[in-house]
Parts: sequence; structure tokens; C-alpha cells
Amino acid sequence: MRFLLPIIIICLAGAGFWYIKDNAPQARKKPTQKISGVKVETRTIAPKTLQLKLQSYGQISAKTTTKLSAQVNGVVTNVADNFAEGAFFAKGDLLISLDNRDYQNNINSAKANLTQAQQDLALENAKVAQAKADWQRLNKNTKVPTLVSRTPQAKIAKAKVSSMHAQYNQAIINFQRTKITAPFDGRIMSKQISIGDYASANTSLAEIISTDVLQVRLPLKNSDLAFINLPEQQLSSQQQTSDLPNVEFTSNLIEQQKWEGKIVRTEAAIDTSSQQLFVIGEISAPFSEQQSNKHTLKIGQYIVANIQGKTLANAISVNVSNLYQGEYVFVVTKGIIEKRLVKVSWRNDSIAIISQGLKAGDVLVTSILSDAAQGSPADIVNGTAKTKNSTQKKNAGKQSSQGTKAMPAKST
Repeated sequence: MRFLLPIIIICLAGAGFWYIKDNAPQARKKPTQKISGVKVETRTIAPKTLQLKLQSYGQISAKTTTKLSAQVNGVVTNVADNFAEGAFFAKGDLLISLDNRDYQNNINSAKANLTQAQQDLALENAKVAQAKADWQRLNKNTKVPTLVSRTPQAKIAKAKVSSMHAQYNQAIINFQRTKITAPFDGRIMSKQISIGDYASANTSLAEIISTDVLQVRLPLKNSDLAFINLPEQQLSSQQQTSDLPNVEFTSNLIEQQKWEGKIVRTEAAIDTSSQQLFVIGEISAPFSEQQSNKHTLKIGQYIVANIQGKTLANAISVNVSNLYQGEYVFVVTKGIIEKRLVKVSWRNDSIAIISQGLKAGDVLVTSILSDAAQGSPADIVNGTAKTKNSTQKKNAGKQSSQGTKAMPAKST
């Protein structure tokens, strides 16, 4: 019996082991779940013809600015009603009148001197004729000597008439200069004289500008120079201004308004302070009746210019919001999101022209993504307004814990 007890214990243990083994709990297997893709919106790259618009800015200035000055001395006796700062005037308008009594006296004196000289010439001509007749009567068939015929005296008398005539004409001109008229259609910027003031010759009376054309000096970015046809050559009489680049000027000084103009010339040198090339844009007839529905442009006013650039054929462009750090985009290739390096040849605030890295038919991701999305399956949801799924949120949270999120490049 003492030997049977260990055997019994071993048998009971073995039986318990096999019972537990046969009745062990079974682990439940969950079915394999399909990996959820990152929901993105896309568009297919298709080259197209693009008309570039180059943006610049500048200040309004007058094409023609001059100082209105007197050419004779005199007291100001009258000024026109429109001889005031900001007032407009037309070519030929009488702006200022000077005291002209002295100049009227000069005319009368010059006229008297001219009459006397003309009478002296007539008398001298009569003496010449008499001298020639006397010589021929006493010395037939011989040439009359110069001194006998009084030729020198006649020439002196004739020269005196010419001199007196010039003085008379100058007196009339000086009299006319007491009436100071507008040399062109323009506007008065400032005035320095009023009724009763004494005006000396060459004294500045007012600063005036021409209103037929206003101009704007516009800087061009160096990256824009290859994308505009600059007016470098002087226009011939056969060339038309239609060949010049168009430019649309806009201003929101009072409210949003625009004016049409042309780029008429390119400056000859690079600006030393900004190291940029400047072009000159012009606005024709800015104060005409056709522009009367707009607020008047002011000298010194800042204005934005959208300049007509070159037309690019078969150009590939993307929105700047789809361009990351200025050097890569996201595309979908065989259902997987991948990062694609690109080369930007030109850009503005809204679009970027891609010269390398994208081709026709590529599927560009237009949704905003982080670097964590690279390599993920793409769930394309074009045309729907769906939020990102939990996988995107998880990836975004993981990315934010590891580093800074990549943002689309901002335009410069």
C-alpha cells in the first residue's frame, strides 16, 4: 500500500493535466480590419496657356511738371479765378496779368523811333538818286564812285530801320508777356504770388503739372524680368502704342477703383538702392470726362499695378497653397500619397509655375497635408466636404509630437 500511493498521486496529476489541457479557454480572434486611407481632394495636372500678370506698386507723379514764371517785371494787377492750388486750367487760359503801362509806353516810343528811321532812310534814298543823276550829267558813260553815290550812308540808314523795327517788335513782345497764359492743360500744385505782389523776370509764380498724362515708376522683381517684353527700343512713327505691355492700376484709397495704362519705357540703369529694374507706366487722360466716375488721382498716391507679362503655352501651374516650403507638393501614385520635389520658375500670390517635377496626368493633392501623410493610402473624396478621419487625426497628433508641421509656402 505504501508503494501504491505515489503511483496513485502521479495518475491523478496526469489526469488533471490532460483535463485542464483539453478544457483550456480559447482566445477569440478578431477579423482583420482594412487599413483606412487618408481622405484627400485631388486634381489631375493638365497643361494650359497662361497669360502672366506681374504685380508691382509705385507712386503717382506728373509726366510734365514746371514752374510758371514771369518773363518781364511788373506788379500783379489781376489773377484768374482758377489761379488757386488744386484748380484746373486749359491751355491758353489767362492766369496772371501784370501792370503793362510801361510796356505800352515802350511800344509807342519804339514806334516813333521806327518812323523816324524810315523817314531818314527815305531821305537818304532821295540823296542817293540825286547824287547819281548829278554824276551822270557831268560824267557821262562813267561808273559812279561809291562815296559819291552815298551808298554807305544808305546802308547805315537801312540798318537803323531794321534796328528800330526789332526794338518795336520786342516792345510788343514784352507787352504781350504781361499776360501770363497757361502753356498746356494742367493743374496748379502751388502758387507763390498774389495781387499786388511785384514779379521779377524769371521769378517763380506757381508750380503746375500737365494733366494729359500721369506716370508711375514701378519696380520689377528680378525673377519677373524673364517673363515680360520690356519696351527697350524707341518707338518709331510706324509702331503703335498697342505693342506696349498693358497695365491695370488699382487703388483703394477711398474705394476700390482701377485705371488702364501702358508700360511706355524702361529705365536705363538698375536702381542702386534696391538693385531692381524700374519701368515707367503711364495713365492717359486721367482727368477726362471718361474718368469722371472715379475719384481723382492724387500726386504721390500709392497705387498697385498688374502688368501684362508673357503668354506661356503648355504651362503647368499649382496654387501656392499646394506648394510646401517652395519646393515640393503631394501627389497620389498608385493609390499612395507621396512627396514630389518640383522646380518653380515663377510665382505670384496665387499660383506657381512648375518647370520640373510635374507632368500632364499627375494627380496633385489639393488638400492641406502634413509630412506624416507621405506613404499613406489615399482616399480620394473629390467634390465632397468631408472631415479627416481618425487615422489623419492620429497621424497629425503623432507628427505634432515629433516636430513642426510643414506648411504651404507663403508668397513673397
